[in-house]
Amino acid sequence: MLRVRGTMVINTWWRHDPKERFWLEITNREDIGTNLLAPQANDRGEEYWSYALVREVRPGDLVLHWDKNHGPGVVGYSHARGGAFASTITWQSRGTYGRQRSASGPEPAWEAALGGYRRLKHPVTQARLREIEPTVRALRDHLTEVVAGPLYFPFALSDTRPLRAAQGYLTKLPRALVESLPELRELRQTAISEPHEPEAPDLPPSPLPKPRRSAGYGRQRDAERRQAVERYAMDLVLNHYRTLGYQVEDVGDHSPWDITARKNETELHVEVKGSTTTREAIDLTEGEVRHAEGIPTCLVVIDQIELGDDLHCRGGRWRSWDDWAPAREELVATAYRYPLPAGGHGGRPSA
Repeated sequence: MLRVRGTMVINTWWRHDPKERFWLEITNREDIGTNLLAPQANDRGEEYWSYALVREVRPGDLVLHWDKNHGPGVVGYSHARGGAFASTITWQSRGTYGRQRSASGPEPAWEAALGGYRRLKHPVTQARLREIEPTVRALRDHLTEVVAGPLYFPFALSDTRPLRAAQGYLTKLPRALVESLPELRELRQTAISEPHEPEAPDLPPSPLPKPRRSAGYGRQRDAERRQAVERYAMDLVLNHYRTLGYQVEDVGDHSPWDITARKNETELHVEVKGSTTTREAIDLTEGEVRHAEGIPTCLVVIDQIELGDDLHCRGGRWRSWDDWAPAREELVATAYRYPLPAGGHGGRPSA
């Protein structure tokens, strides 16, 4: 898809895939994660694709940050809190031409607010990317074959120099590349577009398109597997608190938390999450968030649960957080509730 904004044509090749939600900011700024901010024109007064891409960022997109000063490499990520808007910037280009001129006064800019900045537990350094350069090159070559027009790829690849960051500010980070790096598991899980969708194994996916999941029995089976894992995790936590002398009650069907545990004059509220994969992000409802904001809650996550074909579970890794309260700025929207407008046509749509 080609989108025309002013005189700049942006090849929005990612718009057909709702999972293509990733960007890479390449910067030397010290306030990483605050916002995306780029001038509307370069030193020559012309629109520039890497600046114009800021306008294409959508709420909930994930922005990775390549820090030129420390690494270099990908040091963390944020999420877009809203769409881009017109703003101003005082800046100086870092290029050869830009160094010949002094810093500008306020100039028109494109800005997108970011929130929930998190440093990666394991930064993706330039050295690490150079180790997997053949994989990066293969992904780029595949995209070149299936995408007509510019990719806005985040890395420069050549036969004479090793991999390095592209010359630009904002670039489009392909989903296939994110999924190829184990260091970005947390980011992949955060970007799941639909809450409670079936879990995928922690394996590097193929960059080739995948067929749609069929409806019917497959979805029913996924629901049964998910319920088996959730029930197993709940039973583990209930039994654990019983052994500690608590009277426990499963309240998940009618309360925004899962377990109430009472002992003497103490009452604990416990939120339980279970998973067969290694979890670095979890799904939360608005009710769960509001409850944890107002009442002290313990979060228990049991991941890496083994699930057999007979829906029998075993094992699992325990982690818990006392006095847990999720920070609003770190929540990433994965679904919306939309009030239907008036004026819908009754009956079945015409052909």
